Parts: sequence; structure tokens; C-alpha cells
Amino acid sequence: MRSVHYIIPTVNIGGAEKRFIEIWCYLQSLQQEFDLRLIISKQLHEVLLEQPVLYEKLRPYENRISIFEIDPSLPVIRFQKTLYDFVKSHSKKEDLLHFILYFPTYVFPLQHDNTLYSLTESSLDNVNIKGRLLYLLNIFRSRYSDILDPVVHKKVQGYFFFKRKSIKHTPGSFTDTDFFKPADNYQKSNSFVFLGRFFYVKQVVDLLKAVPAICEKLHEASFHDFRFIFLGYGQQQQAMLELLQQPAYKNLPVEVSFSNAPEKILAGSKVFFSVQLRNNYPSKSLLEAMSAGNIPLVTDVGTTRLIADPAFSYYVPEQFSASDISKQLISILSLSREAQEEKMKAAREFVINRFSINTSAAYYLDLYRNLAKNP
Repeated sequence: MRSVHYIIPTVNIGGAEKRFIEIWCYLQSLQQEFDLRLIISKQLHEVLLEQPVLYEKLRPYENRISIFEIDPSLPVIRFQKTLYDFVKSHSKKEDLLHFILYFPTYVFPLQHDNTLYSLTESSLDNVNIKGRLLYLLNIFRSRYSDILDPVVHKKVQGYFFFKRKSIKHTPGSFTDTDFFKPADNYQKSNSFVFLGRFFYVKQVVDLLKAVPAICEKLHEASFHDFRFIFLGYGQQQQAMLELLQQPAYKNLPVEVSFSNAPEKILAGSKVFFSVQLRNNYPSKSLLEAMSAGNIPLVTDVGTTRLIADPAFSYYVPEQFSASDISKQLISILSLSREAQEEKMKAAREFVINRFSINTSAAYYLDLYRNLAKNP
């Protein structure tokens, strides 16, 4: 039986890490063709221990996990070499390596021929020229590439026309619709939620800055019973907490926190914010929110409408204002309960019908089968 090693280099958990760990766990029981192994950092493993739902899926396969301790602040070339040395010591030459977010591009030569690289960026504009060059080198050096965003996929296929057939498009993300579900009978409060990493691409600080003016607009429209919930962590967490200390936020219904059980909050919330720069497709947290019956309020950018369909979604410009956000919130809150519930149900059905884990599992199994063939 050939081994497939999932290699995740990060020290914290985001949508990509969560998605691939869930696929890895799901494939363990789905197939008998490959021996699936996982290589992760000590820091990421510690974070997983604090994620009860995700770790419960992972726990039965702990004996298939290898944990490395490498300083993440090392220079790129040294980090790549050190991590690849670890990978070599835990694998055989004929094994299949699935590199997620990372590829040992600057290591020559590679001992392994059967490599797959997953690029999960929603836009190449999310990184500077050095970052773009690294992504392109990763794709060039890997035998197969797996690209999440359809626009990035098309662009990269154009760059590497000579290896188009080895550059694959991921069929999208997925979520557990049995786990992320609405409260009974869609009994929801006027809670507006952001869930995700606190960093600039998410525009979460801009959204929080707009909250005082949004509250004022909602009050003017005679809406008083509502609250804003920001759930997550990241580089901008301190900036957000400092914002909350400003006089403008005193007595406002807004909180910034972290939760190990976001499904409980999403079950009872009504609106979900996904206001990223450039693209929101295919945000895992957005899928989870939709599965729990939340109405998406999103920036109308990139291929966002592939996930946030006009039938149940509300849009604001990429450079949104407090007025843009409040206008859409007022539109949602002004709907009858029946009309709101209709949109919530439509969002959930959309996820159930289009973002199944079965589709992703079949796609990756097919990639591994192709990799297992002789180059």
C-alpha cells in the first residue's frame, strides 16, 4: 500500500488547515488504497488539541501523525531544507507527498518524484511579487498542482501551458451540514457575525471601525435589538481590542472574542459578514455560516457569487462604508420573518447541494491515483 503524506507547515489553524485535516480524516475510513499520514508542527498540534470537534475526528489516527519542532522564523531556504529533511526521515522515496500551503522549492534535488502542491490563495494579489514568484515556482517544481480559486487556476494554466494537464482545479471547499445547522425552527436573534482570522485581507478592522456609525443608522431605522460578534484571532487582534476601548464603542452591542464552539453561535445568528478584499470564494467559515442558516453579507468581488448566490445574499463594494453595510442590514431586518427564513433555508440548501465533502474526497483520491502511476 502506497503512503500519502499530508505536510502542513503552519503553526495555527485557518480554513485551509481545517479543510485538509478534515479531508485526511474522512479519507481514512472511506478508502483502503492508500496509507494516509500527516506531518504537522508542534504548535499546530497543540491548537488542534483545543479544537474539540476537529480533534475528535483526528484522535483515532494519532498514531499516523508525525510532529516536527522547527522554528517558523527561520529564513525560508533553511526552513524548507529542515522541514524536508524531517519529511525524508519519515517517508520513503516512492511515497506520495501532498504539500499544503508550502513546497520545498529551494531544495535541490528532491528525493521524491510523486509530489502534489495545494495553492489555497483566493487571489495572487494577496501577496507581493516575491510571494507570487514563490507560488509559481512551487507549481513549476511540483508534479501536480491543486488550485482552489478558478481565476487563479486559469491564470496559472496560461503561465504553464506546457503542463496544463497537471494543474488541477479544486472542486471547492466543504462543510459538515449535520454539525453546522440552524437552531430549531430557525429561531434566530439579530446577531451579525464575523468568523475568521483577523488580518488585512479579511477587512475585519475596517468592519469594526464602521460599527458605531452602523449602530446609529440602525437606531435611526428603529432597530434596537441587535449585536455584532467578531470571532477569531490573528495579527490584528490587538488593534481590534484597542478599538473597543475607544469612547465611541461604549455601551455598543459589540464583542471581540474567540470560541471553540462557533457552531453554537452560528446556529442562533442571522447575518454573516465575509468582506474580504478581492475574493470570498470559497471561504470555509462562510460555508459553515450558510449551513447554519445565516444570510451572507459579502463584498461583491472576484468569484464571490459562486458561493454567495444572489438568491439569498447581500452585497457591498470592496471598499465598503458604514452606510453600505447598514443599508444592507436594514434591508435584511426589514424582511418579514417568513422572507428571512426563506433566504436562510436557501443558503443552507445551497451548501448541502454543492459543497459536499464526498466531492472533495473523490477528487483527491483521483489525484493520488494519478500520482501513484509512474511519472
